[in-house]
Amino acid sequence: MTLLPILNPPHPQRHTAKPASRFHTIAVHTYRVVLFLTIIAMIHFGHRWYTAQRRGDRAEPIPVADVLTFFPEAEQLGAYDPDHGGQTVTDRAGKLLGFVVQTSPESDKVIGFSGPTNTLIAFNTDNKISGLKVIRSGDTKEHLQNVVQNEAFKTSLNGLSWQQAGVAQVDAVSGATLTSMAIMDGISLRLGGRNPSSRFSDPISINEVKPFFDTAVSLIQDNQKPSLLQVLNEQGDVIGNVTRTSPHADQMIGYQGPTDTLIAINNEGTVIGAAIRHSFDNEPYVRYVKEDHYFFNIFKGFTLADVAALDMVDAGIDGVSGATKTSTTVAEALIATAGEIEQEQPLPEKKPQAWLQLTTRDFGTALVIAAALVIALTHLRGNKRLRIGLQVVLVVYLGFINADMLSQALLVGWSQNGVAWRGAPALVLLTLAALACPIFTGRQVYCTHLCPFGALQDWLRRVPLRVRVPQRIDRILRLLPAALLVFVVVVAMLHLPMSLVGLEPFDAFVFRVAGAATISIAVIGLVSSTLVPMAYCHYGCPTGEMLRYLRLSRASGRLAGRDLLATALTLAAVGMYLWSTR
Repeated sequence: MTLLPILNPPHPQRHTAKPASRFHTIAVHTYRVVLFLTIIAMIHFGHRWYTAQRRGDRAEPIPVADVLTFFPEAEQLGAYDPDHGGQTVTDRAGKLLGFVVQTSPESDKVIGFSGPTNTLIAFNTDNKISGLKVIRSGDTKEHLQNVVQNEAFKTSLNGLSWQQAGVAQVDAVSGATLTSMAIMDGISLRLGGRNPSSRFSDPISINEVKPFFDTAVSLIQDNQKPSLLQVLNEQGDVIGNVTRTSPHADQMIGYQGPTDTLIAINNEGTVIGAAIRHSFDNEPYVRYVKEDHYFFNIFKGFTLADVAALDMVDAGIDGVSGATKTSTTVAEALIATAGEIEQEQPLPEKKPQAWLQLTTRDFGTALVIAAALVIALTHLRGNKRLRIGLQVVLVVYLGFINADMLSQALLVGWSQNGVAWRGAPALVLLTLAALACPIFTGRQVYCTHLCPFGALQDWLRRVPLRVRVPQRIDRILRLLPAALLVFVVVVAMLHLPMSLVGLEPFDAFVFRVAGAATISIAVIGLVSSTLVPMAYCHYGCPTGEMLRYLRLSRASGRLAGRDLLATALTLAAVGMYLWSTR
């Protein structure tokens, strides 16, 4: 067999060149897709490395300046606990003012519009939330700003306990729905773990309980009173309850520090005993209280409500001889704890979250996507009434109501931090449709049938104004979208402090959060489209340029200048990654 007939076919019949041409087209088209995926991968791995370097071993201590809003007298914070992410807050004299926790790393997997948010949660000494503050966010500046300026949202959890806040339902911020929902989801994930507020980190053990309940084998939380633990025997029967004074009374200082005391309660709800667990107070005063077998008898036979109502003087609680300060502080802590527990409300039932939660908004966007695909990929695309009806839905519903649009800010955010499968499933579906259609069908469905801004431009075709752009200027202007794509990749790889939202007009539909740059581009794009049909699409849209590059067409088999640019950009992205991680 010779290759000569293949290289130099004897007769220039078109069908003999078709197989090679088809293979060449697919090969070149695949090469373009690989370049695109490589850039996405470089952005993702570069961001992971960048984030890891900023956070070191994930121990991210909170500076005092970040807590002054909630604790004006704060002087220092306790050591960072990487297991719990919490730090105690004290004043100059060492008095406990409260504690703070951050939602990261638990919230790192919760993606808002384009990235996760690490939120500071401040608790006072009553173990109640006193406020929220964003420490760091990978979300867009415009959406985040709309959230942090919303006082109702920032104070929505104030006064709630750790357990109550973990299951609280809070309304999203209009105009920044995905960002605010992600912040609350991150808080819920964070507060699902163990509360680090107590100065006494050791939980109550079975061995501590056995002196009061000798058949005890396990402990579980009481959902009616979250600070109580139910004591179970071998058969699983509840034989009583136990609790402790920490963290409820950690602010009560004896000579030198607080004391954590165990309280045992029978099934009738009356106290049957108490015992000191740990203490920061001075020895031998703590030992004197422990050795006094009559001191805790004062509280026996009382319910928690009775204990909460006790008056130290009326009850004749004088304290233990030789350890008056320590013992009276322990007694005050018992009374204060009983009052706190009496006020506790049952925990709301926390329903298990499905892997994918679809909202009415998601269903609406999915229906619009389905309708657009049917119209774009069938003979229905020639129906003028259907096209106009779809465009109205795009502008009103997908644009102004849902703000579900594809943008470079969104793609970069997801490339860096991960795709928001759970938080914005319909937006993910929109992105998949936008990318898959040009790659596999050759139809640029997003630009023609799913983009609200494109629909607005299409309406402006009917304005009887036209300006002819000289060919030389036209060629120069058509380079701008590609230049913007290069800029986007450089910003993403080098983590430059620039908002990519301002490069495109899409956020102008959400005018409450839109910045001046976004609105300016939207206005200029629409005015230009009255003079030059679809002016922004041709001369200003980096997202449209990206989709055009990925489009499978008859010309896909020909390498062009844009392939040289894409190759150089990919190599530059790889180089920036290797340089930054060296």
